[in-house]
Amino acid sequence: MPRDIIELDLDEEADRLAERLDSIAAAEVDGEITSEQANQLAGSVEQQMYALEEALEEHGSDATWSIRAFTPGEKAELTGLISRAKKQADRAHRDVDVEAMLDNYWAGAGLVDAPFLDTDPSLQERIAAVRDKPNPYLAEFIANRVTEENTLGNGQRQSYSERVAAERQAASDEPTSDEPS
Repeated sequence: MPRDIIELDLDEEADRLAERLDSIAAAEVDGEITSEQANQLAGSVEQQMYALEEALEEHGSDATWSIRAFTPGEKAELTGLISRAKKQADRAHRDVDVEAMLDNYWAGAGLVDAPFLDTDPSLQERIAAVRDKPNPYLAEFIANRVTEENTLGNGQRQSYSERVAAERQAASDEPTSDEPS
């Protein structure tokens, strides 16, 4: 049974990426991350934000963009397709950017509707459309949003990143030996 469809508002999504850039800038200024780390993180986010703005310009703010999470069967089918594509590239001795390939497959599998998709496309047609039509950073954005929708959290337990942040906060709250007890 397919999962719920999530309608994307590209204006809101671009704003969310802009907020992420603000967080990265604040973390750099506060010394939480190095300038090199900040530039690396910000580069991808910034490119995705610009790709969203370009898509808005090209297709308008009324265009329909939607994604969804996969069923276990769809995830298994996708894993098989990715495995076969990697083997084909290896046999042909083609130098393939595996990360970009995974973004295309993941985005295509989770994409339900976009201005560049045909009506009711198959999984392979969606993957091919993502590979061939949008800005590569738009494909990366879609892949990231699909990943978010496929990362099921029940809200009752902390994620790993939340645990790391809590540990860092606890470490910074500990009194130093110079402070009176």
